[in-house]
Amino acid sequence: MPHTNKPLYFPVIADKPCELDWTTCYEIIKGTCEGLNHLHMQKKHIFHLDMKPANILLDNSMAPKIADLGLSKLVSSTITYKAEVKKGTYGYMPPEYINNGFISEKFDVFSLGVIIIKMMAGNTGHVSCFEMSPKEFIELVSKTWKEKMQAVSGYSSHEIYILQVRRCIEIALRCICKDRKERPNIEKIVHELEELEVETNKIALPFDRSKDLILKRSCATNDVAVEPAFELRFLFEPRKEVSCCLQLTNKTDGFLAFNIKVNKNKYRAQPSIGTMPPCSKCYVIVTLRPQGAAPPNMQCHDMLLVQSISISEQLASEDTQISYQEVFKTTLAEKVVDEVKLPIVYVPLLDG
Repeated sequence: MPHTNKPLYFPVIADKPCELDWTTCYEIIKGTCEGLNHLHMQKKHIFHLDMKPANILLDNSMAPKIADLGLSKLVSSTITYKAEVKKGTYGYMPPEYINNGFISEKFDVFSLGVIIIKMMAGNTGHVSCFEMSPKEFIELVSKTWKEKMQAVSGYSSHEIYILQVRRCIEIALRCICKDRKERPNIEKIVHELEELEVETNKIALPFDRSKDLILKRSCATNDVAVEPAFELRFLFEPRKEVSCCLQLTNKTDGFLAFNIKVNKNKYRAQPSIGTMPPCSKCYVIVTLRPQGAAPPNMQCHDMLLVQSISISEQLASEDTQISYQEVFKTTLAEKVVDEVKLPIVYVPLLDG
């Protein structure tokens, strides 16, 4: 299979904040920082000098790769140099370079800050960071991401993720300081992100599933049997797609419609909706999309919800014409939907 790369500006950079889930977005930010640190920490330092979304490529597993070193400069120390001819991309070049042609390790740090802000706040949000105080901008970005997380089914652990959001936007704002001496170097940024990992690991409380292990239903019926019955397990491998099978069994002598609800940014269910004849089985493939890294302590707080309702044989015969969303919306209001809630569990891949 051919290995393709796509530039960071699609779909991560747009007028609105990054369309990806926060975990993937964070891994892209962290991976980009680590890549830039690798360039700057060479025996002969490499200053990229054209860091921008189009020069950060994402592979099939969404891992970032810094590309296009056409304007890069190989230097023997981290002192400041002066360029005779100015080249680069406006919007990503620091003021000391635009005004005086000065080049230092802080050039790339400024560009990195712009990229992170545009990822987290969008192009329009990037403009806002110059129109309000840092504190106001951090609150605005944090609120936006919290609302995004709350709007997605199965997305929990908001406190940990919002801590990552706040720390990343704080770092980005320091990166775009007008005075290059106030910007952190890339080694310090990577160190701060490593410390953040330690901090989030400490505050990640053991996942209490005492209640979640119970199949939660909105009515007393037991129309659909779900296997596995207690939790959905994925053999987790970083940056790899992993699938498992869910078996649904219609235990009634009537027709049922089913609906699978899960965080669509992280998982894919096929089929996610459908009908089941009396006393029949249906197999659903649930796929975990590639994730940059496992959550702290392998504690996954996601859930998968299986909804089912009784439908008439006539409606079942019109399977391709059914508006499942409308059917479930109506029956939810009437509280006649059968629900099974399964915790999602990540299992580490053991060596050997």
